[in-house]
Amino acid sequence: MPVQPAFEIDLTHEGHAVTLRASLRAAAAIDNHPEGFAGLVDQVSRQSLSAIRAVILATATDRREAHRFLAATTNTPLVHYLVDAQAACLAVMSALIPAGDDSADTAPSQGTTSGATMPLRAYFESLFDYATGWLGWTPADTWAASPGEIETAFKAHTDRLIRMMPQAVSSDTADEAAVYTPERLREIEELGFDPAFDRAALQALKGRF
Repeated sequence: MPVQPAFEIDLTHEGHAVTLRASLRAAAAIDNHPEGFAGLVDQVSRQSLSAIRAVILATATDRREAHRFLAATTNTPLVHYLVDAQAACLAVMSALIPAGDDSADTAPSQGTTSGATMPLRAYFESLFDYATGWLGWTPADTWAASPGEIETAFKAHTDRLIRMMPQAVSSDTADEAAVYTPERLREIEELGFDPAFDRAALQALKGRF
């Protein structure tokens, strides 16, 4: 996928401003909301004030700014800010859904080669695991990054591992199970083992980064 910074959008109202960011922290917060990710998308689409407020608080880069912004709108006629707030919330939520997915409930599976889908919660959890476990990012850096940024960095990391593994060099007689594609590495990580490869050697290799 092309390298792109995390999606951000600014909301302003009567001198108050808040920046909404499509970060992994925002994704997890929205998914953990009682309405769930899909539920909040539906409620925001219906211009629910409580849903819009929840998304603003979940995606704001500064919660104090978000609270000040929301307080400033308390006695303001809805027509003055509701449409802009709704559009911003829908835009940032859309940026959190993996490209090519048609649902706000599931994401393309990052751990299998079958093209199956996984719940968004599992997808976000796997991104956190990849960033902190494989890439060595701190939790703070991981939460601040967007799903797309983590995907791109993880792909680059697995590509590097593949180039360093003799087993990854394909030939006319190579067994397909011995070719370590990025998808196969993800599957191995989720399974916790790989019958065709020494797990201890892989852990030693990871320790070199």
